[in-house]
Amino acid sequence: MFDFLKKKVKSFTEKVKQAIEKKPEKKSAISETKVLEKEKIPAKAIGREEKKLFEKEAEPAERELETVAEKPEIKAEEIAIEKHERASEETRAEKPEEVAEETAIEMPRAKEEIEKPSAGLKPKEDDKRKLEAKKSLKTRLVSVFAKEVSIEEADIKGFLEEFELALLESDVEQDAARAIVEELHKELAGKKISRKENLSEFLKGEIRKALLKVMQAPEKNFWKIAEEKKPFKVMFLGPNGAGKTTSIAKLAFAFKQKGKKVVFASSDTFRAGSIEQIETHAERLGIRVVKHQYGADPAAVAFDAVKAAEAGKADAVFIDTAGRQETNKNLMQELKKINRVIKPDLRIYVGEAFTGQALLQQASEFEKEIGIDGFILTKIDTDAKGGTAISLLYKLKKPILFIGTGQGYEDLEEFKPEFIIDRIV
Repeated sequence: MFDFLKKKVKSFTEKVKQAIEKKPEKKSAISETKVLEKEKIPAKAIGREEKKLFEKEAEPAERELETVAEKPEIKAEEIAIEKHERASEETRAEKPEEVAEETAIEMPRAKEEIEKPSAGLKPKEDDKRKLEAKKSLKTRLVSVFAKEVSIEEADIKGFLEEFELALLESDVEQDAARAIVEELHKELAGKKISRKENLSEFLKGEIRKALLKVMQAPEKNFWKIAEEKKPFKVMFLGPNGAGKTTSIAKLAFAFKQKGKKVVFASSDTFRAGSIEQIETHAERLGIRVVKHQYGADPAAVAFDAVKAAEAGKADAVFIDTAGRQETNKNLMQELKKINRVIKPDLRIYVGEAFTGQALLQQASEFEKEIGIDGFILTKIDTDAKGGTAISLLYKLKKPILFIGTGQGYEDLEEFKPEFIIDRIV
C-alpha cells in the first residue's frame, strides 16, 4: 500500500541526509580565555580539543628552547679554547719550561668550563615541564566546537525539485505537490541541526508536518450527525464500478453493530442488476429495501424510502444511485432532482483510491453540479501511490469520511490523515 510514494519519500530523506552529513562542522562564536595556575594541569582535566591545541602550540616553543640550550654549549667551548690558547702564549713568553705543566693544568679547567654549561642543561622531560610551567602563565583561547550544521537553501533546492516531481508521479495534484514542497522549504531552509540528532527522523518529522498541513480539511463528524437526525438521510454518488453499493452495505453493517436500524433505497433504476445486488446485501444484513421497477423515477424511490423509514422509525436511509460520469447531463439532472426532493443530510461521493487525477476531476464536477459533503475512498488497499487522498483534501477541502480496506463488511475504517502519512513516511 502506497509503496511508490513511500520509496520516493525515503529517497528524498536519504539524499538530504547525506548532503547534510557531508557539510563541515560549524564552529560557534563561543570562546573564552582561561589563566591556568603554575601547577601542571592533570591530563584528565584537559579536553581532547584543548589537548590538541596545547600540543600544537607547544611544538614551536619546545624547538625554540632546544635551540637556545644548544647555543651556550657552543659558546662555552669557543671561550674555553680561546682562553687556553691565550694562557699558553703567555706561559711560553715568561716560563717556557712550564708550558707543558700549565697546559696540563689549564686543560682540565677548560674542560670544566666546557662541561659547566652542559651540566646546567636539563633532560628533555625537565624541558617539557619547564615549558608547561611557562605556558601555564599564558592566556589560552579555548575553542568550543558546537556539533551543529546549518541547512542552506543550496543544500536542498535540487532535492526539493526532485521531490516535487516524485509527488506528481504519485498522483498528487500539481498545486498540492507545490504546497508540500513550499512547506518543506520553509521549515528546512536556514534550520540548524545538532549532529547528535537523528537526521532521518528529523527529516521524516518535517515531511509529516508538511503533509498534515496540506491535508487539513473541515471536519465532519459522521456519527454525531447521524445521532442528531432521524431518519439520517445519506445520498451516495459516484461513477460506475467505484463500489457505491458495497460501501452502502459496509456502512449499514457498522450501523447495525451500533444497534441502529437502516433502510435501503434502490434508486439506481438505470443499471441492469443493480436492484438484485442491493437486495443481496440487504438479505445478508437483515435490512429492508425499498425498490421500484427498472426505469422508474429514482427520486420517487428515494422519497418512498424516506417515508418508510419514518413510519418504521428507522435511524437511517441510505440512497443508492446510478453510477454515472460527470459528462452525462441527463443522469446528472436525475441526481439534482433526488437532491432537491430528499434534501439529504449528507452527500457522499464514492470513488476508487487508485484512480488519481481522474477522481479529482470527476469529484470536482459533482461538487459543482450537486455538492459533496464528504468522500468514501474504496479499494485503498490496492493503491500503490497514495496521492489521490492528498489531492482531494487539498483541492476540494472536503473530508474523507471512510476508506474501504478489503472485501468484508467490516473492512471500512474511519479516515485520518495519519492512515496515509504513517505508511509513506
